[in-house]
Amino acid sequence: MKRFIPLILTLLCLLPLGAKGVKETPVIPSGRSLDSTSRFTIALPKGEDKLFLNPIRATDASSLLLLEGLYEGLYSTDPQTGDPIQALAKEVVVSNDGLKWTFTLDERGRFSNGEPITAQGLIDSWFSLFNDDTYLATLLDVVEGVSAFRQGNSSRGAVAITAPNSTTIEMRLKYPAPYLPALLATLPFAAIYPNVSPSGDLVTSGAYEIAEESDEKIVLAKQIWYRDWEGVKSDFIEITFMESEELAQAFSDGLVDWSVAFLPPQNLKRIDDLRLSVEYSTGFYYFSSLQEAYRDSRVRRALALLIPWEELRSESHQIFPTSYLIPDLERPPRENYPAASMTEAYTLLADAGYPYGAGLPQLNMAIHKGASYAESGERIANIWSRALGITVTLDVVPLAMYSRFPSLSPYDFSFITWVGDFHDPLSFLLLFSGESDYNLGNYVSNEYDALLAKAMAATENGERTTLLIEAEEFLFKEALVFPLFHGLTTNIIDSQRVRGWYDNPLDIHPLKYLYTITE
Repeated sequence: MKRFIPLILTLLCLLPLGAKGVKETPVIPSGRSLDSTSRFTIALPKGEDKLFLNPIRATDASSLLLLEGLYEGLYSTDPQTGDPIQALAKEVVVSNDGLKWTFTLDERGRFSNGEPITAQGLIDSWFSLFNDDTYLATLLDVVEGVSAFRQGNSSRGAVAITAPNSTTIEMRLKYPAPYLPALLATLPFAAIYPNVSPSGDLVTSGAYEIAEESDEKIVLAKQIWYRDWEGVKSDFIEITFMESEELAQAFSDGLVDWSVAFLPPQNLKRIDDLRLSVEYSTGFYYFSSLQEAYRDSRVRRALALLIPWEELRSESHQIFPTSYLIPDLERPPRENYPAASMTEAYTLLADAGYPYGAGLPQLNMAIHKGASYAESGERIANIWSRALGITVTLDVVPLAMYSRFPSLSPYDFSFITWVGDFHDPLSFLLLFSGESDYNLGNYVSNEYDALLAKAMAATENGERTTLLIEAEEFLFKEALVFPLFHGLTTNIIDSQRVRGWYDNPLDIHPLKYLYTITE
């Protein structure tokens, strides 16, 4: 799923989704009790948005932080490296040619209501992805029959994912996919219970379940049926929503163990409490217009040529300014890209039938809160308005308003900071694929999709990298994406007391490993 840095959410939106369990009369495991003093506290800043506790559709960092503790699939995330590690998959066997994968499930896996997590139930939840808005489903096209099924051209029986018994999943690929474990570690591929429980409570498959919720805090309790009960370090995770002044005092008093919200250095107990780390993310502007004029690449290129992008990158005050979308790919540096040229811009507009911008419709822009974003957005809007004589609106709105469901976005040009769901260029490039159900740019190009298909099918790393870079360049040529910076994570932890928290490029910190020690 796509992760991004949004305004923080303070209410819950709980949606039941689907992975089937076999009903039986569960017997509560003996010797499992909770210690109220075994508690880890996380602070989130108060905001206007809601936490969106839907493991398929959630994309904001705060919701994903909490969801990671509630749901688990075949793989989870290593807290130190961010790499995938086996979770519900007790054993994984891959054929020599890399095309057949066999997963043996941990028979201890159960939902929080005691029902077992079965192979068929897990497969059923994956099939629900094919009717949902997540670009990650596109990556499962590597499995024989998935692409045709997603497009309505074949039956479910033609898809090469089967469950020969309750604890075995067999999968047949069209070509090797080294990214498959990382894909299956993302939340949309977790075990998701299909129905609303009789009590209305959220049924979870991960280390925790929701014990308490209010506008001020959410308390997670260790899930009594969790397969790795002994591996969960804290019995309770308390997530509190605080104003900045309240947070500073709470951290100083030792009431907060980890703050996602930034605190000035003077409010820290020690310098090691501030954790800065390079993140696998990019902040960029992008076109996503459904208006005919702005779907014309000539018009987009013309508008791009009016903007001094290098100045905006410099003025963003970010540590890692960039003109590239994909982090961590070795390429020669590009200076002043795209270069501003009013003459060339007017030529392109005339060729597209909009001389000097005459006839262009109102252009609607959206950004989310943040001083550097607001400043660059205002500058872009002013330049386009003055140079072309068109009406440009600029709204500062919750990020979810234009990014959660891109096909419903009322905006033509927007800003987002996108964190890769896993460490692979496809987690950025598929955002603009016409084959994806989550198409951030509302963009369709057979040529671009063919490049992605070739890259996914490439078996040699050099060839794959070349094709991925070519696909990235295609987006630039089409004037769809305008990167400003690669990300840097900022977290505040009580470094003397907190254990199980590590810096990693995906900024994923699984809740089950977090705990504190006595100073």
